[in-house]
Amino acid sequence: MLAEEPEVCKFGSRNLSVAMYRVLVGILFLFSIKGLAQPPIFINDDFSSNVNAWWTGAGDTYSMKLENGKYLVTTTEKDKGRFITISPYMDKKKDFSIEATFIQKSGSENNGLGLLWGNNGDGKHQEFIITTNGYYKIKSPEKIDKINEWVTNKKINLVGQANHLKVEQRKGKLYYYINNEEVASITALPIYGNRMGIINYTNMELEVDDFIFRQDVKINLPPNLTTGLVKENLGPNVNSVYDDLGPHITADGKMLLFGREHSPDNLGGKEDGEDIWMTTTKDGVAWSKSENMGTAINDKNANNLAAISADNNMLLFCKTDGFQVRKKEEEGWSEPTYLNVKFKNESKNMEGNLSPDGKAILFTSKLKQNLFYNPDAENKEKDIYVTVHDEQGNWLDPINMGEKINTEGDEISPFLAADGRTLYFASNGRPGYGSYDIYMSKRNGNSWTDWSEPVNLGPEINTTGFDAYYTLAASADYAYMVSDRNSLGLSDLVRIKLPEAVKPDPVVLLLGRTLNAKTKEPIKTEILFEDLSTQKEIGEAISDPKTGSYRIALPNGKNYGIRAQAKGYLSVNENLELASVVQYKEIEKDLFLIPIEAGESIALNNVFFQQSRAILKSESFPELDRLVEIMNENPAIGIELSGHTDNIGNRNALIKLSDDRVAAVKTYLEEKGIKKGRIAGRGYGGSRPIAPNDTNENRQRNRRVEVTITRK
Repeated sequence: MLAEEPEVCKFGSRNLSVAMYRVLVGILFLFSIKGLAQPPIFINDDFSSNVNAWWTGAGDTYSMKLENGKYLVTTTEKDKGRFITISPYMDKKKDFSIEATFIQKSGSENNGLGLLWGNNGDGKHQEFIITTNGYYKIKSPEKIDKINEWVTNKKINLVGQANHLKVEQRKGKLYYYINNEEVASITALPIYGNRMGIINYTNMELEVDDFIFRQDVKINLPPNLTTGLVKENLGPNVNSVYDDLGPHITADGKMLLFGREHSPDNLGGKEDGEDIWMTTTKDGVAWSKSENMGTAINDKNANNLAAISADNNMLLFCKTDGFQVRKKEEEGWSEPTYLNVKFKNESKNMEGNLSPDGKAILFTSKLKQNLFYNPDAENKEKDIYVTVHDEQGNWLDPINMGEKINTEGDEISPFLAADGRTLYFASNGRPGYGSYDIYMSKRNGNSWTDWSEPVNLGPEINTTGFDAYYTLAASADYAYMVSDRNSLGLSDLVRIKLPEAVKPDPVVLLLGRTLNAKTKEPIKTEILFEDLSTQKEIGEAISDPKTGSYRIALPNGKNYGIRAQAKGYLSVNENLELASVVQYKEIEKDLFLIPIEAGESIALNNVFFQQSRAILKSESFPELDRLVEIMNENPAIGIELSGHTDNIGNRNALIKLSDDRVAAVKTYLEEKGIKKGRIAGRGYGGSRPIAPNDTNENRQRNRRVEVTITRK
């Protein structure tokens, strides 16, 4: 039997077998596919675990669960379905594709199921849906031809069989596929938001598998980012079955303030949008039962806490057009008072943060100064701004923090760490893992608009959902934030141990009390700290009016002068040299104030001389200027200056050196306008030590200038 001759076709002047022709067509097809290369896979979810946080749970007429590597959606009411979304970052300007496999196991066949994307959280999105009786629809809020109507298609499989749906945006067009066959193409539709997922419209059992999102997303991560981070729920003493949000940890890490929404234990009951609650800890592990802060702070409306000051003695609240503060008093908290800065915020929401030195407020708002201002009321486009406290005590007009920080999207929840340089904030306008991710940026120099390129904190801090409201104590061992993963109810407060790659620079937490040096009783005072090298005041705090306790976070790398001041007292100035600090530490130091009374003495701790000479260093001028100010405020007082040295050297030479140094201080005061008759003085050399001359530190204590009030 002769073999059949193969079919042939003409290709130019040569005859080729059908088999060879098919090979060439296949090669050409591969080249064409390569020319239309798809974006890289960003999400490839086979539902073996719930890594992308698909919603699971049940209601009266629906349930969603992961089972055997499938996502199962059951809806029981005819013509009433559900849509379920996740929120990975989606760049509106780049090509993308979304696909998934669906099996309708049972239920009504004449209403839709399929893909949705571009959801903005307010119900606007795009859809590609099918019915298992043979129809598809491209559904959109946009009113254009070829969409929003049912179209028959024979490629759609029946109930119980798999249907693979895919939508792909390529070079300004959208292409729609059913079971790997293109069924439609249209001009690209708007992307309203980042949410994407699945949808059904009626009663059915639906099985979903292999949800894939492709887009060329490049996330800027810190170098050497550690893996294996774990979010620890703060537990039932802190969290509730309601939304627990917006944590604010104190600088010492001992108290956590946060908002609780729509709890029956809020002052206004379940209708109360948010009250401020508090919990405390001694060891950072065991937290007290959280308590409503009561009528001293809360009312029956939503209370929006922005920050607690580093000294724990002031609360900052966001209002729609500015800020209010409450200060601690002996019997509780003061009534709220507005700060002088005002602005017209077009957003319904805002968040704020007080810098650790108390000199700046960072906040989010939608102002006309936004870098990408869009008047559309639906546009969620807040930028981060800063208002700065000037030397006259005024808060200046808001400054936009610039294009390194702000995007076309929405920036929220800024937090400036205790080092005063490291900014953490959340945004939906940068490549990330979810709808909002947390980022970190470092301030360059003293400008509020010069920042390093923000880095994403990585996939173990950020998720495919909403991540924001991030706060640190001064130690920066742990970050505190909000999560709805494995929560007790809705959103819970969690903590996560921070890797070095995303920590701020180390600081020193200075803590103690402000005391009357004579009686040792606490005094309510203002505390000021200055950079001795620049002679500029760089921060302020207040002490607790009842206990005198205070806390100050001091960034490393500087030599600080610190004093507490109150009317009727002389301040004992302290200095701290922190240039060599390389890790967090706590220093306890009480600050003393001496009553302005005849016979009282005070050491001028921040008066410095050139070595073995009677020439004042410039770092001495701030303290001497304050002495001038006190003498001007109290024109009747007279003083005696006494100079002292250690015991190293010739006795007579030491007396002369101390005498000359007293003369140098006296001359400085007189040149500042203090009359000669009000100032006496002499040098004592090393004859009056206040410590043994056995160590460098003790000898330094003995080298000093003291002031004694001789008359008042």
